[in-house]
Amino acid sequence: MFFMKLEFENTFSQSKPFTGYNTETATPGYTIIHAGAGASFMHHKQTLFNLYVGVNNLTDKAYQNHLSRLKYTAENLVSGRTGVFNMGRAFNVKLNIPLSFKQH
Repeated sequence: MFFMKLEFENTFSQSKPFTGYNTETATPGYTIIHAGAGASFMHHKQTLFNLYVGVNNLTDKAYQNHLSRLKYTAENLVSGRTGVFNMGRAFNVKLNIPLSFKQH
């Protein structure tokens, strides 16, 4: 068995924040793309193992969650951006080996 997936995570811009008491700021919208594939490896109708590979934030989009309080931190001297941004591109691999124990 083999599968592939492509996910789009879209967040609309938050253009009407509550600005009283400096509690919120406007946040631009963003779309994040995730992709992955996986397969089950079989032998005599028994699953030997399952292998999954994927990537989150495929385009390495820089974004901030509107509700994150970390977006108000000081300027990042490396990137020149204000606040902490969410995670960039991330690769993942998962190997699942089913174990079965026979009872005597």
